[in-house]
Amino acid sequence: MADSESIKKMLRSVLQSSKSGVSISSLQSEYRTLCGEAIPLKKLGFSKLEDYLRSIPSVVRLDYRMGELKCFAAVCQETAHIAELVARQKNSKKCGPSKVINCKMRFKASNPYMLNVTPRSSLRQPSLAVASNWPANRSQTHGGYRGFSASGDYSLYDVSLVQRRITQLLEKYCSGMWMSKLPEVYSQMFKQKLHPQVLIDIEKWTHICQVEKPPSSNRADRLIYPPLPKPPTVSVKSTMKVAFSPSMNSAPSPPLKSSAVTASAEVRQKIKELLSKYSGGLWAHALPKLFMDTYKMPFPEHVLDNLFQLLDICTVEYPLPHDKNRVRKCLTQCVINGLEVLSPVVPPCLVVPSEQYPSVLVTEAKSSNAVTIRYVGVNYSHLHEAMEDVMASFYSQSSMQHPLSNPTVGQLVAVRGEDGDDLARAQVIEIMDSNKVKVYYMDYGLSVETSGTNLLHLHQDFLSLPFQATNVRLAGLEAFSSHPSVLSSLDTLAVGKILLMETLKSCEQNEVPVAVLYDTSEEEDLNINSTCLKALQDKTMNNPLTVFFLFVTNVCADGIMYCQLPSRGNTRLKKLLEQTEVYFISQMTSDYLVARPFSGKFCLARYKGQWARVEITSMHDNRVMEIVFFDFGVPATVEVTDLREIPPLFLKDFTLIPPQAIKCRLAELTVPEGDWSQEAVLWLKEATLGSEDCKMKIVKLDEHKGDKLVYMYLFIGVDSQELHKSINHQLDRSKLLHKFSSGGTGNTCWWHNNCTYRNRSRISQHNTNKYSGKPQVRYISLSSSFFQLGQNMDVFVPVACHPGYFVLQPWQDLHKLVVLMGEMMLYYNQTGKTNTVTQIQKREVYAAKIDKNWHRVQVKAILANGLVSVYELDHGKHELVRSTLIRPLIEEFRQLPFQAIAAQLAGVAQQQWSEEASMLFRNHVEKRALVAQVESVHQMSEVKGELWACRLTVYLVDTTMEDRDLWIHSIMTDINGELSSAA
Repeated sequence: MADSESIKKMLRSVLQSSKSGVSISSLQSEYRTLCGEAIPLKKLGFSKLEDYLRSIPSVVRLDYRMGELKCFAAVCQETAHIAELVARQKNSKKCGPSKVINCKMRFKASNPYMLNVTPRSSLRQPSLAVASNWPANRSQTHGGYRGFSASGDYSLYDVSLVQRRITQLLEKYCSGMWMSKLPEVYSQMFKQKLHPQVLIDIEKWTHICQVEKPPSSNRADRLIYPPLPKPPTVSVKSTMKVAFSPSMNSAPSPPLKSSAVTASAEVRQKIKELLSKYSGGLWAHALPKLFMDTYKMPFPEHVLDNLFQLLDICTVEYPLPHDKNRVRKCLTQCVINGLEVLSPVVPPCLVVPSEQYPSVLVTEAKSSNAVTIRYVGVNYSHLHEAMEDVMASFYSQSSMQHPLSNPTVGQLVAVRGEDGDDLARAQVIEIMDSNKVKVYYMDYGLSVETSGTNLLHLHQDFLSLPFQATNVRLAGLEAFSSHPSVLSSLDTLAVGKILLMETLKSCEQNEVPVAVLYDTSEEEDLNINSTCLKALQDKTMNNPLTVFFLFVTNVCADGIMYCQLPSRGNTRLKKLLEQTEVYFISQMTSDYLVARPFSGKFCLARYKGQWARVEITSMHDNRVMEIVFFDFGVPATVEVTDLREIPPLFLKDFTLIPPQAIKCRLAELTVPEGDWSQEAVLWLKEATLGSEDCKMKIVKLDEHKGDKLVYMYLFIGVDSQELHKSINHQLDRSKLLHKFSSGGTGNTCWWHNNCTYRNRSRISQHNTNKYSGKPQVRYISLSSSFFQLGQNMDVFVPVACHPGYFVLQPWQDLHKLVVLMGEMMLYYNQTGKTNTVTQIQKREVYAAKIDKNWHRVQVKAILANGLVSVYELDHGKHELVRSTLIRPLIEEFRQLPFQAIAAQLAGVAQQQWSEEASMLFRNHVEKRALVAQVESVHQMSEVKGELWACRLTVYLVDTTMEDRDLWIHSIMTDINGELSSAA
């Protein structure tokens, strides 16, 4: 049945988003997060989740891992219907060979705070006469639950939830949609049927939509639009936005005293030049070093104590959590193919999806600076398909089938397909002869030659939908945009495929969007941009595996070694880096600061006091990122101010040289599953790092998708290559490999050099300002004195189980938490001191690495298999982590109070909540920004072993609607009553 198939598709999406599988115990919650409701087992005819999963082997594969039953996505073979839904590239529109469209795309994790705005603490109070916040006349629809069936019987539906969802839907369909399509689109987006009463009530919801019948249409249907937006506020002051570190005092600046030392005009100009490179803001503590590195002159320290001197060239503020999509950009693509549109009516601009990584179909790549894409998914393709269906019906009438006479270049037209059935919007780009024209399909991004008899007048009703094709530039490829190797790689890897796209923040107004493309259909994510750049490498400069002398540059936790060999590329690279060092010394300019970092970017950073090539591998935010020195195989976590652009003078030469570190493994070693023991890794590091007398004997070479792994015997300080003298045999005889190893990340590299966590005194100096905590306190919780009865607080809800238990984070301190996590990342990912094995104790507080980030946690239990049960003190989640990923929490990271606050909902009777009520509650509050009104504070200090000082009872209020506030307890009271009466 249709519902069953929909559930299978959504279940497959959940499973494909996790390479390591999903525990069967958490599958329902993962599914609920994506779909808003649990898998309806009873409706499907099953009482147990495992029985249902085993009945659909084409969707899910079950396997035991470490004693736990896990669910994995089965191989998907259903490409045809997805390709049809997403692309609809009709034969008449295709140019070049057809390509198979990939369908097994995984989701990429996004910023959890991205889609939430700051809540509003001034509340509209609920009516005192109606405790449930329903109007006295239940037929009105300003809040609560209501609805009438066709027979006049009262039928329940959640008005607030439906209104919010329709608002979200219309954000996607910003140009409007036919009312008749609303139930189908609503069902596909939210996996729930739309109550029929909504189609009657919706005309009264003028605060969320407009409903009208097009005057020029013979169709009996109506169109539904978003409400007209308010005109944007334009700032009169055109100063540059700068965000200084939260270590600065937030109090208003004092008036300028006559004795104050002012910044000179030269210093002010240089500061202005620096800040112009960082449109997202710059931390105050980074300014002195950056100033010195750029201009080779000391930064006037008094300026940091008198920031008010700079208010005419910048603003000083505390940043909110980083949000790549905090502004919904508008792409105008009326000149996408280089021609101005000749039409009295121009379609609205295409609104970029709110997702951080939307799916796109790449239709054409003339160069890396002109890649044509169209957004994929029901939210874009469905409305476009509906429009083309209407076009086909409209132009099938005999009165509309007359060919267009005298078409002109730039004119918008309707084009009939060669089979006579399909209709599409296009622009005339060339008149070839009296009966031959070349048109550009505005919704597909393709150019086609067609007969003039296929051109029809494009009715203005079909210009209400934005053109679906738009152009983007691929970041990092600007200097090689038309290089044959780049174009060939794009044609192979991108054109005709569905990919995920990350749009980078534009630095200039009206700039063509700059993007990074990812193919997530395989085991490893493929960064299309960096792969195209690597296609330019000169293979003759690769490490020659015929040379047996080598230099070991890194040893990883799983025994992987990175080595350099004498080569032509290595010699050339050293010379280029020496020239770059001299060049940077001579150029006192900010031009080479990295203003727009992104995953896959190639640039430079300091390694052991010298400039070295790096690739950004992942980004914590625009300030903190992970990199790899790919000529050494060494990872690092750095701030953006540590990076430099490769000067254009050397860019081509740097790009031609392949990475000089080769990946090796000691051959024929019997190694237990997982990471090596720390003793074995330490022994190998001490034996190899820094040695200049290393030789190897290659046993075999494995190569997978261009990634080479050399299996070798390693010899140090011996002339012969007798195997018993090799490092391999010495390590095997030491028995260090067989010591207990509780496992780890499998790819973590342990290293220590001068690119470590710098200037520890800076944190100690400013910890009381930065983290708003008292120094020399072992643990800090938000005490009961922090909260006042009746107080309205802006909060974020990271976890919600049911109205009797959920977790709050104070919104005002979320930016401090992001800063803290960035500092922890810099410290724990870099310092060599964190390799020490920790004696983990129950109830103690530590730092733990969870999903690439470091969190403050309390240990709840120590398991026998090397796993530790922990509670995230800032996010309120329970997690299992490897003991090897736990580190001591240093004093500097204990100053910010723990941000997770346990709470329960006020205004409702505390009880055993049903799954249906709990699910409704989670849909309304989890991962949302709300206002909490404090009703009572419960002291928790007497609870043994708990670090939070209190538990709150609060009212939760959704303030996102323009005309009213939604009090969550009202919803829960009403729905609980309805569920009780239904039972």
